[in-house]
Order: sequence, then structure tokens, then C-alpha cells
Amino acid sequence: MLAARPPLAAAFLSFILPGLGQFFVGRRRAAILFAVPAIAAMGWFAVQLSQGFAWFGLSVFDETFAMTLIGVAGLLGLWRILAVAHAFLATRRTGGRRAWQTVVVALLLVSIVAVHGYAMAITWDSYQSGVSMNNNEMLSNANLADPSDNPTTLPATPSPSPTPLVTPEPTPRGSSLLAPEITPSPTPIWPTTNPDRITFLLIGVDFMVGRGHALTDTMMLATLDVRTNKATMISVPRDSAGFDLYYGGRVADNFKLNSLLSAAANASFGSPDTAINTLKKEIGFLTGLPVDYYAAVDMDGFVAVVQALGGVDIDVKTAVNDPSTGTFIPRGMIHMDGHVALKYCRSRETSSDYARAARQQEVLTALAKKVVTPAIVPQLPALLALAGSTIATDFPLKIARNFVTAFRRVKEPYKCVLGPPYNYHPDSSTTGGSWTSRLDIARIANLSVWLFGTESTYYGRPGVTPAPCGA
Repeated sequence: MLAARPPLAAAFLSFILPGLGQFFVGRRRAAILFAVPAIAAMGWFAVQLSQGFAWFGLSVFDETFAMTLIGVAGLLGLWRILAVAHAFLATRRTGGRRAWQTVVVALLLVSIVAVHGYAMAITWDSYQSGVSMNNNEMLSNANLADPSDNPTTLPATPSPSPTPLVTPEPTPRGSSLLAPEITPSPTPIWPTTNPDRITFLLIGVDFMVGRGHALTDTMMLATLDVRTNKATMISVPRDSAGFDLYYGGRVADNFKLNSLLSAAANASFGSPDTAINTLKKEIGFLTGLPVDYYAAVDMDGFVAVVQALGGVDIDVKTAVNDPSTGTFIPRGMIHMDGHVALKYCRSRETSSDYARAARQQEVLTALAKKVVTPAIVPQLPALLALAGSTIATDFPLKIARNFVTAFRRVKEPYKCVLGPPYNYHPDSSTTGGSWTSRLDIARIANLSVWLFGTESTYYGRPGVTPAPCGA
């Protein structure tokens, strides 16, 4: 027969692993009974974590996984409580249990409740954050005011759709023609659907005090092919005007693309879709690639997200010196907090909208890479909670984990800003004095086919010659 063992030692061993305390005091059957379920639960956790912290963190957006995680954490916590209590009370030396030992065991039990309760709460909050992002009404029609209060924009004109192709030759470099020679198809039909590609429209919404409507001053097409692990980012200038609409017609020469979201919220504009779907389809229409989902954040939300990530490191190639905002960011590797990162993304007084768009691509690439690293684990709960209130998306977040591996394998996204030669600035006398740009669809078609091949709406059309960014 085993000698009597200290009850506190037995309780502590079962606190470490259910069954250890029972084995310590000679209760081998009980040890097996407590150990097997606990080891099975811990093994399940280990298998999930073996796929990476990013995969595990994104999995909580899946309701089934989240509820399973909560259930396993709760049952394991209860099992640990029973194991500790049983080990403490199962010792043969009953007189060895003193009051202070009972207090210590009680503290062990409280710590189990606290740890497992916290894990369950974090999982639930993270799941709810995903629900909030999908239900965020930031860009709902009800929140977008009539754009008629903005004198720089006009509603779409109901002119008929132009002829899809006027000439088989692309517009020569430096041309200032008011109408591109190749226009998007009025009824976009993608020749080949790529099941391995996912495409987002990333939107930076400019909400400002005193402004009655939302301007989408950042519009970026981001796409990932999970088979080839190649990613592409295309920024569309906010001042693009006089463009054709995917459902027919053409907007006025001083109607800017960044006002389309607000304009489409009004029935009088004539869009057959909701405001956000109008913007998604229009960007896909112009670039030649369908947009699957959108993700939007406003300025305050952007700052908060960068802060929650602990800032971001950017290799600044060209110093930013913007006296209008008191911003100076030197060349070199710079660690930016949320406020500095926002200034870096928005400054244009001493550069241009196109340089600003390129900087936005740099910041988003750096943020995306940081999100899938183990270093983000401590900030993950706060980040997920923040995302639920600051980000709006229609992406089904429960499948987000499926793209982690492919994203990690992306070495560097292919980036392009549709500035010159992809657009030109018409004389302001033709736009009512408004500073606008006009997209050169001929060159955009060449780029689209070079990037996406048969997936592009421009593929196989006369006059289209695939060419990389800037050509």
C-alpha cells in the first residue's frame, strides 16, 4: 500500500494535468478516467494550433468552429475543476488537509474558472466581431446622403451606351482625346471564371465633420490567385470622371468616381443595384476583373487598426514633406503609429494622388503581412474586437482561414496605380472648372489582359495588346 501523500501536492499535479494527482496518490483507475478526456481535448487544441496562429485566429469566424471551441474549453475547464477537487479529497491522510491548503486549492479552482472563462469570452467576442463586420451598415444606402449637395458632381446622364470599340488601335501615349478608343463592354461577361481567384475592392471612406455624404477616396482592387500564390493590387484614381457605367449610359464630365457610392444610393441615379454593389461592379467593369467582395474602413477606423497592430514598418523611398498638415516623414525604414500612417497615406499636397495611392499600397501590404505573423497573437483579441466596429465587408469571414497559406506564400503583390499613362487630365474648361481625370481604357485593357488573361473582359477584343504596368 502506498504511503499517504500530501493532498496539496496531489491537487496541484491534477491542476497541471487531470489524472496526475490521482496517479500520485495511488488511484490509477481514477487517473486514467481523468487523464484520457483531458488529453483528448488538449490534443484537439494542439491539432488546431498546429495549422498556425493566424489560421486558428481566423477560424473563430466560423460559427461551428467557434461554438466547438467554446464547448471544448468549457468542458475541459469543468473537468480540471473536478480533477483538482477529487485529487485533493482522495488522499488517505485526511488529517493532512489544513485550512490554508483548502484556500490554496480554492485559488487554483478560481484560476481555472478565470482562464477558461476568459478563453470562452474571447472566442465569443471574436465570433461576434465577424458578425458585426458583415452587418456593419457603414456603406448602406440609408447612411449615404444625396450627393447633390456637392457642387463638383453631377448625376449620371442617361445617354446610350457607346460603341464598344471605335478603332482597333490603342490610344497613342500622351493623347488627350476626351474619349478612349476602347470602352468596357456594356454587359460584362467574363469568358473564363477562375475558381482559384478571390478579388476584393478595398475602400477608404472619407467621412468628415460637416460633410453630408461619403466619398470613397481610396479604391483599390486586390486579388489573389490561391493556385499560383500571386497577388495583384490596382489603385483606381478617385478623380476619374466621364466614365461609362456597367449598366449603360455615361456619367457627366465632372462627375467623379469617388462620388459614385453616394450617388447610387439615390433611386434617381438609376442604378439597378445597391450603392456598394454599384461601386463593386463599376470597378470590375472598368478594370476588366469581377469583384467578389468589398472591405471598407473610414479614417478613424484605419488609425485604430494600425494602433491595435502595434504600428507598421514602412521603407519610405521618397520623403514626405507636407507643410499643410505639418507632416515630415524622412526616407528609410520608419516605424509608424496609426496617426503617422494615415498622414503617409493621405498626403498629396507636395506629391500627387498617384504617389499617394502607391503609398497606400505599401502600407496595406505591410499591414497584411504583419497580420499573419505570430507576433500579432497578443494583439489578436483586441484587433478582432476593433475590426467588428470599424470595418465593413460582405466577405464570408468563416472561410477566411482557407486563404492564409496562399497569402503567406505571396512574396510581393504586383502593384499598379492607374495614373498616367492610364489616364489624363482634360482641360478644366470642359469640366465646368472641376479638376478631373479621364481613364484611358485602351491601356487599361492592355494591362488587364496582361495580368488576368482570359479572365479579363477585354480578352480577345480587337486592338488589345497585353502590356505590363506603365507600358
